[in-house]
Amino acid sequence: MDLFDKFVDYFMDFNKVRSFQEFCGLSENKCVDGGHHQQRDEFTEDQKDMLRKNGARERHGAGGKTEPQSSCCAEDSTLKENSVNYKVNNKILHHIFLLGSMLGTEVFYITALPVIFWNFDMRVARMVITVWVVTMYLGQAAKDLLRWPRPTWPPAFKLETRVEAEFGLPSTHAIAATAVPFTMLFASMGRYNINFPLGLCLATCWCLLVSLSRLYVGMHSILDVMAGIALTAVYLYFGWPFMEMVNDYTLYSQYAPFIIIVSHFLLAIFYPNSDHWSTTRGDTVIILGVGAGVHCASWFGNYYGFDWEPAGTLPYDLTLPTAHSLAIGITRYIIGVLVLLVIRSTMKHLSLLVLCHAASVPKDDELSRRRTEIEVPYKLFTYACVGFGANFAVPVLLQYLGVVV
Repeated sequence: MDLFDKFVDYFMDFNKVRSFQEFCGLSENKCVDGGHHQQRDEFTEDQKDMLRKNGARERHGAGGKTEPQSSCCAEDSTLKENSVNYKVNNKILHHIFLLGSMLGTEVFYITALPVIFWNFDMRVARMVITVWVVTMYLGQAAKDLLRWPRPTWPPAFKLETRVEAEFGLPSTHAIAATAVPFTMLFASMGRYNINFPLGLCLATCWCLLVSLSRLYVGMHSILDVMAGIALTAVYLYFGWPFMEMVNDYTLYSQYAPFIIIVSHFLLAIFYPNSDHWSTTRGDTVIILGVGAGVHCASWFGNYYGFDWEPAGTLPYDLTLPTAHSLAIGITRYIIGVLVLLVIRSTMKHLSLLVLCHAASVPKDDELSRRRTEIEVPYKLFTYACVGFGANFAVPVLLQYLGVVV
């Protein structure tokens, strides 16, 4: 146990996050808002030890839980007014890491992942969504069960604030950055003639870019990132042999839609409660909604005889796109994204209108939207429709319009 504690303390040390940020070109502004910050070198030894160990100290609370106003959170809140406390000395790395960090956001999921459905292979896309939903749910739930803190300022610079209220371990950005590229690689093996070493290199680069970006923006410790990658790797190792069985059940079982909808709804309802509101539960419900919609759409498409298999015989060849096929692919993408945005906007408006009216609360009140009886069904329904649209409505529309390669 002492060895485990030393391992955790070492990789959860927030000073290592600060060191990585400085290595990549961030440095502290000596003067912010007309006043001088206490420099890291001026901290007393007790302060340095507290900052290095604060993550470990949080773990020793009852059941690993933190109080709503833990010391690290209180300190972070006190210093939030000085959030712009850094300057960028390497703009190239800065923008690369900001781009990497965006690869784990809703904007990326709704605009980039559907490309796999419309311009690559629906079977591969379905497996990507399956692994993504399971690993992300496990990671999000683990955050609110373990309740380990994110890096604090000081010592780490905070370049993001949206998910600051969430807990840190494991990093769900690292989970997604491992799940998506490696699932695409494994699902394509044997189905396509691919260069496996090249695919492995590209998947690894994707994973490293996103994972390191979370250290750069000060949102995770090294331990958070390692835990996210490890969780996904373990699931892929033990879960991959069952992927074909899951895929066949989704397509051919007459009970699949009912079981998918009920299971995803129950997982959302019984999601572990945190001691304070954060975006974690809402993001988890979005993920579950997308998963439910995609898998129901797969069953629906198969039941009504739609066949979107690539042309040719197995294993399929991967070739560089021609100018014509590239133009068609871009057209499919633009049409698809516009349709998804319309679906998302319409379903969000309608579901909030109905739910808020039923609960007798104002639709535009942000606090009302955070209530479980409103947040869970409205996000689950909205993003189930988005997932269904991505995997069925858009392909049918594209086929009807004749937008095919």
